[in-house]
Amino acid sequence: MKPFGIAVIVTFCCSPAFADNFVGCSKEEAHIVDTAFRNAKALTLKAATTIGDTPEYARWFGEYSTANAENVRSNLKAVVGAIRSGSVTAQCNQRFEDGCDAGEYAWVYPNEAYLMHLCPPFFTLPQLTALEPGAQESNNGTQEGTIVHELSHFLRVAGTDDYCYSRSACAEMADTDTHRAIDNADSYQYFTEDVTYYARQRISGKPSQ
Repeated sequence: MKPFGIAVIVTFCCSPAFADNFVGCSKEEAHIVDTAFRNAKALTLKAATTIGDTPEYARWFGEYSTANAENVRSNLKAVVGAIRSGSVTAQCNQRFEDGCDAGEYAWVYPNEAYLMHLCPPFFTLPQLTALEPGAQESNNGTQEGTIVHELSHFLRVAGTDDYCYSRSACAEMADTDTHRAIDNADSYQYFTEDVTYYARQRISGKPSQ
């Protein structure tokens, strides 16, 4: 198991946070994370309602079928449920700590729901809701998308794996291996980002429709 370091709990005084605890986070970091969780809940819920035989669905999950679409919808709703539970603990790790030493944005142990480790690069990612559609700084993902990605890994949520990481690789995989695409964390991140904010926008590395 990876060491958790020194725990410092930060809580908000006035309104309930979507992340129940903030471990090792500064007050500013805790606020950023809580905002990202609130946005991620709304965006993922919207994404779940758009599931259908669409170009966006095919781009990230492959050929449409009713059964596969229901699986994807269920997984997205499970992400929303995890956020709504108020049971998520966001732990801010330093760059030199285990799991944050190779440029990672965030990581989890799938069987440790709902502890999410956030690395310093996470705080350099843009917030999806603050971007203009097609903004080039979105190419490495967003804070909300990263939360969707990591929450989907938990066994209590969707138990996803990491079969690919880039938009180009994941879009190619959707064409050749629908089963893996539906079980891939980045596929849920990209789908949520695209259908809620980037649909039909020109983005570097985004496959054409």
